[in-house]
Amino acid sequence: MTKLSFRQVEAFRAVMIAGTTTGAAELLYISQPAVSRLLHDFEAAVKVKLFERHHKRLAPTPEALLLFEEVERSFVGIDRLASMAEELRDFQRGSLKVAAMPAIALGFLPRVMQKFGEAHQGVSQTLQVRSSQQVADWIATQHFDVGIGAINVADPALAVEVLGEAALVCALPASHPLVEKAVIVPEDLRDQPFISLGPEQSVRYKVDEAFEQARVSRQLVFDTQLSHVACSFVDAGAGVALVDPVTALHFPSANLVYRPFEPWVSFSYHLLYPAHRARSRATLEFSELLKRELTVLTENANGLLRLKGVAGTP
Repeated sequence: MTKLSFRQVEAFRAVMIAGTTTGAAELLYISQPAVSRLLHDFEAAVKVKLFERHHKRLAPTPEALLLFEEVERSFVGIDRLASMAEELRDFQRGSLKVAAMPAIALGFLPRVMQKFGEAHQGVSQTLQVRSSQQVADWIATQHFDVGIGAINVADPALAVEVLGEAALVCALPASHPLVEKAVIVPEDLRDQPFISLGPEQSVRYKVDEAFEQARVSRQLVFDTQLSHVACSFVDAGAGVALVDPVTALHFPSANLVYRPFEPWVSFSYHLLYPAHRARSRATLEFSELLKRELTVLTENANGLLRLKGVAGTP
């Protein structure tokens, strides 16, 4: 059989709907002779008689009716594709899969994802909370669209972007004498019961170095992987801790007070993307919203969150 063209099939469908070549020409915005020529070529290609000519009208043969059913199924599929493309363009469909470390995910991130969902109600969202290393592994294997972690890894499967760099803050019980100080320094914490982030956290070594350089010893009573858990220990009266400020701002307790700590001990937040996969519009818009919301958080943090690296911050 001679190869069919889409235009021939389109002309056949239009004639079946309109009943005349003139009506089909109006549907397709082409001339009536052009429709007649396409219809003739279509019949010649399929080698089946499709119409009986009765004056100016065309009466479809039983074979034409069967063929029209198949054509309609194909066009419904094309219409569905066009509809889906429109929905994707207008964010009425799609998905966004986010993997994030607890410091961001336990307080700040759900509010950002809720705001994104309100603006793009057709986009389904997934959030998985894991350690920074697990987040990096998941992004590298393309299981998620975007990740937020505290590590900057040199992995060719990852595209890494700095979201922000903040200074650790000191978490104190509200009844602690040091709450009277505006800024906490290592000497203030000499021999204090201290809750430390675990050795799997790279920031742990930065904290230890700050105290070693100041020649200050602490009572290391607990190790924990998460700033959120460190805050819980402080809340329980177990000691003091240095934690990331985003966690501090979202830890719900009136029994804790936070103070800036000097010297600056940085805690970095990074955006991670699969390096070998194009980013969807949903991923790009979510990332921009995340940056804006972090900037707003910085501006409203009353000096607690001193953040560098986010658009709009120093």
